This record gives sequence, structure tokens and C-alpha cells, in this order.
Amino acid sequence: MRVFSQDGWRSLQNPQFWLLAIAGGIATIHASLIWRSNADPNQLLLSLLCWFAVAILLWEKRHILILQSDLFSSLLGFSFLGFVLLRSLWMTSFDTLFHFTPFIAAVGLILLTFGLNRLHQYWQEILVVFAFSIPVELLINRIGILALYTADFASLVLTYLGVEFYREGVNIILANGKAVEVAAGCSGWESIFPLLKLSVLFLVMFPTKITQKILVPLAAVAIAFIVNGFRVAILAILHAYTTEATFKYWHVGTGSQVFFLTSTVLFGGFCYLISKKSPSEPSTKREFSKS
Repeated sequence: MRVFSQDGWRSLQNPQFWLLAIAGGIATIHASLIWRSNADPNQLLLSLLCWFAVAILLWEKRHILILQSDLFSSLLGFSFLGFVLLRSLWMTSFDTLFHFTPFIAAVGLILLTFGLNRLHQYWQEILVVFAFSIPVELLINRIGILALYTADFASLVLTYLGVEFYREGVNIILANGKAVEVAAGCSGWESIFPLLKLSVLFLVMFPTKITQKILVPLAAVAIAFIVNGFRVAILAILHAYTTEATFKYWHVGTGSQVFFLTSTVLFGGFCYLISKKSPSEPSTKREFSKS
């Protein structure tokens, strides 16, 4: 009794099949580790989006994929993949290096299958994986100046809303004496960095002009900053005039996801408008060098 058909055996003998299988395994391991780390749900969604984008980019290049690597590149790529696999099996902490394992694995897979001399042909995939690998936590607590600007903008919103308050640095104190502090984690970086990652993805996936390549990241920063400024102003009001449970719901609970979703939708709308104004490509497929 045959378990596989002849076509099935041919698929197993196809190197591209194993390339897809290894890439899928890496993506699955990475997603499961993020799930185990109890990270922000947005981080898992962004990770899945990253791997989906890389799959699309590779699918567009499927007709020119030449699996040919030299001994040095193969050994180096195998070492990278082995390191990622061993670290995943004996994971003891979700440190900074953990966030960069997708990037290490992606480079290793390209070296193993295509070789060091073809690494530059896959700069788009490498750039996407690298951008999505940068941990937000690594930078938030090291960049505190944005908290002052966020407090300024939130104060402006409260002024237009007619709310009585006064400020002391990053502290916004309402008329009843209750105050909120705009700490580094609430200054907007947690929204800015994900949108910047999405901007990298958009610029890689869609053709844009030079001016649009500049506008898209700037728009990501501006949208995230403005929405977060409104968020801080709303949280200040909730903290002063509602229960603690209501404040926690909108600060760290399910309600906090509404603000990030709002930023994402607004940025997606901006990217849609940009894409409609971009010059159309002469053909539906991208052209790639076969060298």
C-alpha cells in the first residue's frame, strides 16, 4: 500500500520544499516562544505579520530561487540555525538576544540555501525580519525625553476640553489633587515603534517615491504620538473622576488596546492614500536580477 503518490515523493525530493519547511518551522517556534513569554498580544500579531510578509516576498521570487551554496556559507548558516534551535530548546529567559533570534535564523537560512554571495539579493526579507526583531523594551527606558513632549500635548488637550489642572514636569495634577505621571513607558514609544515597523513593511512591499519614503515613517511617529497624547489626557480624567478599576481597564487592561488599534487603523488609512498616489508598476510582478 502506497502512502505517498509519485508526485508526493517528488515534492519531498525538491530542495525548495525543505526550504519552505525549515522557514515554517522557524516561524512556528518563534510564535510559540512569544506565546509562552506572555508578551503583549500585539507583539505576537506583529511577529505573524512579519513572517507572512517574508513568505509573500519569497513567493514572488519563487521562479528565480536558485538553491546553491558553498561549503563555508552552508557551515555558517547551519551554525546560525543550530544556535537558534538549541537556544529555543533550552530557553531560560526571554532576554534581548531572544528577540533577535528570528533575524539570526533568517540570515542562517539564506546562507545555508543561497550562499554568502547571494545574501544581498534578499535584503528586503532581512530588513523586514530585523525591523520586527528590534525589542521595544530595549529602547523605551533609554529614551525619556518624549515623556515631556507627551505631557505638553496631553496638557493642550485637557486645556481645550476645559479641564482644570496644573503641571509639574511630567506630572499632570487635576483640580481634585489626583495626578498622573507620564513615565517613559507611557510616553508613546510603545505605539511609535510598532508603527515604524509597519512603515518598514509598507515601504518594502509597495513602490513609493522618495518623498513618500520620508513621509511614511514621519506619519507613523506623528499618528502614534497624537493618539497617545489623547490617551494620556483621557487617562488623567479617568484617574481623577472615575473608579480605580475603570482607570486600570483603560490603562493596562483590554481597553488599552483600543488606542493602539486606533493608531494602526489611522496609519493604515494613510498608507492606503499613499499607495493610491504611487506610480503603478508596469507589470504585476516585480523584476529581479537573475545574477
